[in-house]
Amino acid sequence: MHEKMNGNDTIFWKKVNLSNWIEQKEQDVNRAFLFGDGLFETMVFQNGKIRFANLHLERLLTGCQVLGMNTEQLSPIEEIERALKLGFGEDKVLRVRWTIYRSGKGKYTPLTDEIEESLQIEDFHAAPLTKQSAFVHPEIYLSSSPWSSCKTLNALPYVIANRDRVKLGMEEVILLGQGSFVSEAGAANLFWVKSGVFYTPSLGTGCIEGIGRSVIIDLLKSKGIEIQEGYFRLDDMYEASSVFISNVTGISYLLTLEGKTLGQERFVMIEQLFEFDNIY
Repeated sequence: MHEKMNGNDTIFWKKVNLSNWIEQKEQDVNRAFLFGDGLFETMVFQNGKIRFANLHLERLLTGCQVLGMNTEQLSPIEEIERALKLGFGEDKVLRVRWTIYRSGKGKYTPLTDEIEESLQIEDFHAAPLTKQSAFVHPEIYLSSSPWSSCKTLNALPYVIANRDRVKLGMEEVILLGQGSFVSEAGAANLFWVKSGVFYTPSLGTGCIEGIGRSVIIDLLKSKGIEIQEGYFRLDDMYEASSVFISNVTGISYLLTLEGKTLGQERFVMIEQLFEFDNIY
């Protein structure tokens, strides 16, 4: 059993011998490191379970298929849960990054489609309920591709966008896609509400198919609430009664965008999706 982690600690585990997870002090040089040739899932472990486990696995399997990676040796979610319970107990709430990358070295051309896996574990911190300031990045535009909706290791647009966000003293950054359509936030999907209708950018804008996004869309459809996925302009957000972002850690309402005050309507039923007692 690990001793209590400090808030900024990260423990790195790697899977070996197809069955055991071991703590690793240094990362190997691999195709994830060399080429970003892989995928990852950011997950929340609570009450001995991975929250939204089936959605994480479904997205990961889809991503592996798109990238042509063999999933026969992919760890079952239940195995990861058992390892985390053994290492940290059931009461610990953790943020877990599950990384899957193509095995072997090679150059751009892979030598195999087999996979390797690693886990990075740290204390969980919920998304803040509100973010005071947001801006639209003037230079970074997301593009659509067969893998743009997957959570790949090629994250440079988000890295640079968030670096610039910090330099500007902002709490959030909004990214546009091709054609200057609204796409997503720096590490989250976008939603807004007008006249009782929810809106979110289409995956065709280049945004990631987030787990939080999927959970929210499923909830709205189950309640008979209209949700439109499409290609929208910034003006649509300014006219909304509420603008919020979502990822697996929760939702955050945006209070201002480019210095303009946004609508402040809240949606408790959506907030509750990400509470710890929810076993969705």
